Amino acid sequence: MLTTLANKFRRITSNQIYLAEIDGMRFLSLTLVTLFHIKGFFLEKTKVKFVDNPQDYYWFDQFFVNADRSVPLFFAISGFILCMPFAHHFINNGKKIDLKQYYIRRVTRLEPPYFIVMICIFIAQLLLHTNTFATLFPSLLASLIYSHNLIFHHTPLVTVVAWTLEVEIQYYIIAPLLFRMVALPRVFRRLLISGLIVLFVTLQHFFPPTFLSLYGSIQHFLIGILIADFYVSGFAINTFQKKWMAPVALIVFLVMFLMPRWEDAPRLELLPLAILFPFMIGLFYYIILRNEIVKKIFSYKFVPIIGGMCYTTYLIHYSVISMLGRYTVNVTFTNYYLPNLFLQFVLLIIPILLVASVFYLYIERPFMSKKWVDKLMGKKPKEEKAITNTTA
Repeated sequence: MLTTLANKFRRITSNQIYLAEIDGMRFLSLTLVTLFHIKGFFLEKTKVKFVDNPQDYYWFDQFFVNADRSVPLFFAISGFILCMPFAHHFINNGKKIDLKQYYIRRVTRLEPPYFIVMICIFIAQLLLHTNTFATLFPSLLASLIYSHNLIFHHTPLVTVVAWTLEVEIQYYIIAPLLFRMVALPRVFRRLLISGLIVLFVTLQHFFPPTFLSLYGSIQHFLIGILIADFYVSGFAINTFQKKWMAPVALIVFLVMFLMPRWEDAPRLELLPLAILFPFMIGLFYYIILRNEIVKKIFSYKFVPIIGGMCYTTYLIHYSVISMLGRYTVNVTFTNYYLPNLFLQFVLLIIPILLVASVFYLYIERPFMSKKWVDKLMGKKPKEEKAITNTTA
């Protein structure tokens, strides 16, 4: 029964590549960003007068304050998975990528569920009177053309998380051009990509972006390209397969989320940390991809299944939190901070997963299949399999 259920939720793909740990990486990023938003909503809306101070739990609080760094983790995954076929072509003389099919795949795979989910959230907000039609409709239209950040210079009103999808689209458009770097000689391309990461982080420090765009996040996509280069080239496989690399991954992960914040107010003394951060993501992900111990953790049972639902879950999670959180925030357990926070985690994560499962099965997953595109274009549908992969 569990196997049947798992198969219903697995990704649909037309190729045979299977890397469950990729969806495990998505699971981690998704979990962190969801907990970050639950915590933020709870602290903003709760009326409980805690007998303790949330800041008393310094390391716990520091970790969750920095949990918004999970968004760069998503960007790095995108950089990696989109670059992989190009890296195989340029490095291993693999199949040449049809750019027309590349762009068609992006549009037909991502746009229909995005439009449907955004319109559903828009209608739900109107029904719940969380915003007026006059205010919300222009925001919806701007989001549907991935231009809300550009037009209004603030996060979308339909769902705040949609800003990241706009950044992703900007990356998708120029990605094939960036992937040309992988065709360069090995040492030169790695120095070039690393240099661009340092350059953009430095530029962002001295010339901060005036609105959310690819300019403010490009280093995270670039590190994904570098990971793809290392992965396809088989860089230092024997070293990364060592058992001691497992605790290294844990240490790197904790350091990434416990480092002082440079995001809110750039300070010159924190610039080295901002430069180091993308490379730490690269190290962490490459260990996951190459170390069997860590890989098994990220491939364990339900982890890649939920991670495979990340696109839908990410889109709807903030709306579920804001719509249901107004009620769950009134449910309390003692007057202590941590028990109440963990109670909110439980009360909200369950409905998020339930709503996301419905949207995923009936809206997102059908568009993973190329069959609907083939039927639309009058072509004979190709055989597809439901597996987790790096190019879906």
